[in-house]
Amino acid sequence: MSVATLDVTYTQFVRQLADAMTMKNFLVGMVKAPVFAFLIGLVGCYEGLQVSGSAESIGRLTTKSVVESIVLVILADATFSIVFSYLGI
Repeated sequence: MSVATLDVTYTQFVRQLADAMTMKNFLVGMVKAPVFAFLIGLVGCYEGLQVSGSAESIGRLTTKSVVESIVLVILADATFSIVFSYLGI
């Protein structure tokens, strides 16, 4: 997309990415992503097991699980930020 819309060459993009990305950033992302995935999966499974026999129930609980997942991911990300800040990461 940067080549097509920003007139940035592939080489420039890769160079800037290498300058901006550190191993610490990569590892933080690799720690956070599985936790977020676990939370989303846990909420989806829990709400999925609450579904009764109607299509209305499926729609309502799907919406509920999406909202709960978003809130939990935001809270978990805030918690990670506080912990990583305290640890100096």
